[in-house]
Amino acid sequence: MNSLKSYIGKIIEVEISSKKTIVGKLLELGTDLIVLFNGQQYVYLPLVHLLSVNKGESSDTEYIIEETAPFEGTQLSLKQILTNASGIFVELFLTGNHIVHGYIQNVQKDYIVFDSPAFKTMYIPVAHLKWLIPYLNQTPYQIKTGQQINSSGESFAQTFEEQMKKSLGKIVLFDLGKDSEKIGILNGVENVLVELVKGNGKTIYLNMAHLKSMHEGK
Repeated sequence: MNSLKSYIGKIIEVEISSKKTIVGKLLELGTDLIVLFNGQQYVYLPLVHLLSVNKGESSDTEYIIEETAPFEGTQLSLKQILTNASGIFVELFLTGNHIVHGYIQNVQKDYIVFDSPAFKTMYIPVAHLKWLIPYLNQTPYQIKTGQQINSSGESFAQTFEEQMKKSLGKIVLFDLGKDSEKIGILNGVENVLVELVKGNGKTIYLNMAHLKSMHEGK
């Protein structure tokens, strides 16, 4: 990404997977992500999901940075940012209209454990994370400090596949449960296929590589 270095400090327009466009000042380039300031927040964008980058036409005066970057001075890689963001209120964009707010609890080999006031404990494969926005000195849904979701002390598997197997026999919701075809009893996890028994009793097989998140039904 040496070719993007000339854009540091300039306004750029970035199109990412899911056809989202973000305009902001390019602050930093990392090994596998970039950092933009969109006028209000710092946006961490994994390079793998960038579809195109163009020089923006907005004035620099619209993107005056008043605060220190949340993770300034740290090694700029996605895994390091996820680790440093643990315990901080963040917004994660997964796909389409799948945006979640809450706290990163654990960073595992290929997924994160995410505490969401709306969805409780979620498991999110890092490969599907399109952006991360930290919110300093704020709480999700204006929940009072001290009422955030707390870590349960539960141990988690190293991989997303192994963590899914711990939910065998339970009702799970994939991709926030926005599609009824992705809600049911988890009946099996083998290779790339996930066996799910839906509410009507029929069995469906889902490709694990395309699942953006999972959480258990309550």
